[in-house]
Amino acid sequence: MTLRRAIVTVATVVLLSSGIGLSAAASQTTGSLELVAQSSWVDDGGIYDLQVRVAGADPESSVLVRVLPAWAERDDFLRQDLPAEIEPLLELEPTVLGDIQNTSNEVLGFQILVAGPNTEADDDLDEASPIDVLRTDGGSAVYPVEVTLFDADGNQSDQLVTSLIELPRGERAAPLQVAIALESQVLPSTMPDGSIDIDPEDLLTLEVLTDAIVQHSSASVAIALSPETLAALEAHNSDEATQILENFRENVEPDQLLASPFTKVQEQAWIDAGLTPELRELYLIGSGVVNTTLGVAPDTSVMLLDRTVDADGLAVLTDPDTRGFDPFGVAAVIVRPAQLESLDRSVFPQALTTRFVIPTSEGTTIPALVADGGLANHFTNPGGATYNANRLLADLTLLSLQNSDVRQAVVVNPPDDWVPDATFLNVMLTGLERIPAIRGVSPVEALAETAFTPERGLDTLSPPLRRELQPQRDADNIRSFRTEFSQAQTAIDSWAEVIPGDEALNNRLEQLLRLSTDYRLSDGERMAYIDTIYTLIDAQKESSITTPDSETITLTGRMAEVPITIENNLGVDASVLIILDSEKLTFPDGQSLALTLPPGPNRIEVPIEARASGDSPIRVQVFTPDRSVLLGSSEVLVRTFAFSGVGIVIGGISLAVLLVWWLRHRRKSRATVPPDSSALGSDPEDALVVTEHIGV
Repeated sequence: MTLRRAIVTVATVVLLSSGIGLSAAASQTTGSLELVAQSSWVDDGGIYDLQVRVAGADPESSVLVRVLPAWAERDDFLRQDLPAEIEPLLELEPTVLGDIQNTSNEVLGFQILVAGPNTEADDDLDEASPIDVLRTDGGSAVYPVEVTLFDADGNQSDQLVTSLIELPRGERAAPLQVAIALESQVLPSTMPDGSIDIDPEDLLTLEVLTDAIVQHSSASVAIALSPETLAALEAHNSDEATQILENFRENVEPDQLLASPFTKVQEQAWIDAGLTPELRELYLIGSGVVNTTLGVAPDTSVMLLDRTVDADGLAVLTDPDTRGFDPFGVAAVIVRPAQLESLDRSVFPQALTTRFVIPTSEGTTIPALVADGGLANHFTNPGGATYNANRLLADLTLLSLQNSDVRQAVVVNPPDDWVPDATFLNVMLTGLERIPAIRGVSPVEALAETAFTPERGLDTLSPPLRRELQPQRDADNIRSFRTEFSQAQTAIDSWAEVIPGDEALNNRLEQLLRLSTDYRLSDGERMAYIDTIYTLIDAQKESSITTPDSETITLTGRMAEVPITIENNLGVDASVLIILDSEKLTFPDGQSLALTLPPGPNRIEVPIEARASGDSPIRVQVFTPDRSVLLGSSEVLVRTFAFSGVGIVIGGISLAVLLVWWLRHRRKSRATVPPDSSALGSDPEDALVVTEHIGV
């Protein structure tokens, strides 16, 4: 009778820990149950397979399986609210472990034939069938399957309640659209020194995720993946990282990539702090990184709304006319339950599986779906990955059945602390591919193919339901970091003007600033990135420019060109602003010279005009183009022998006076000398004429 009533598959699992044998383990515990596998669904005439593992129980323990009446309400299912005294639809004979194998760790397999109206209507079917038979009406239903472990004394040691999903084949209403929206929680992997440090557990998590996507390509999974993670994977240059990127490239469509900023930020804090342009830049850069690493741009029509965003922030993110924030084409959003005001349960007694609208502060509305909180709980409930994933599938089926005549959709979004599990993902995605009542879709499809919720209830003709945002305010206090962020950005921009051609360094500086924005970093971790920015700039700044040593240049003209040699040590062209200052010299071309200096020595001819002769120092200062950073300075002494216009006039007058004085003095000197008779000649008359001429 036992062999006829149950086909039992036994697999022995040997568990040894610290040298303690199984018999010792059995003596210390009463045993436990774990769901190993089960059929995702059955139809009329199908066979339901169930496998459970019994661990730590003695051979005299027994396992009892019962199928109970179908769940009538989803709330009862979520609470596991089973009446204490309930008549089962089917109860299998208890399986005694000792009758199977004398160990304390067994995998027990059970099979049940689901017999609806289309199954052979034979009163002797139960006796003729080699397996147990569950009689049903053949309709769509989710039945509780109760598995209980009893010890040798008949006391309950453990119990689990899973589900048997029955769905008739043939024509049926449209399936429930199920959008899986996963968020990567990987911390920034690019360190301040530029090294890539991806935590091995994070790498394993990403492997699990991409492997599941590869194995279940027909089940759409949307991912909000930090672009910084993709950049780190590309730079990691390991076989694991390369394979993860390859899996993403080959198996993820654009509508499965949710737009994300370069790092995780709490957007409302940035908007409130007046950093909207910087937030926009983080999104644009993030989109560019995704496009570069994966070859596709993320879909921006649906946004997984940050928990901190309020109606004002939603307007900023979606309205092109608000505060200068360029939209990304966002047409709808996904929100979590905690982000919304509660619904009136008297009007909406069931979970929403249809769209609604969220008003913004600018008077516009945007369509939305809510990620169901009950579905999220299945990821972390106790019971193991297989058990939790099957409960999720059963819950989705119940949601599908509650309003099967309406186009429905739900979003499944795990809790933040959930770590992707290969078994959970495999069971969940397999169910989405096989169960006819549900279908995995992208968020874009879910929102496009879902009806709106009437504001006065599902069975009314009324405008779409409006739900107000109720943001979570445990936001990143970006205001305390804003000063450091803004100052670092100014320093980067200033230095980028000096070396516009050094893309490698400029990109590195910008990346460090972006990495510092992740709200999950501590203040010290943030400042490590900021400090590295200043260290890199200072290292270049201190050795960038060599100005001439103090020297003396002698000029003989009033106007001339002074040669000044400035050396660029950066290895790339440097844009600088040279400021000249002198008390006795003027500069016809101006005191400010904007120049681009090629690498190496640069001889610059500076026109000057001397206002006075003598020594005139010129102070030479080399600044960044915005005058914010002094790169070098020196002093050149100019010694001139030049005359001004007034000096020439005075000198001319003095020379003329001197010349007149000299001529008069010469006349007087000649008049006092006695004439030489020989010079006068022999003619007395000639001598008389000469004497008269000179006034004798």
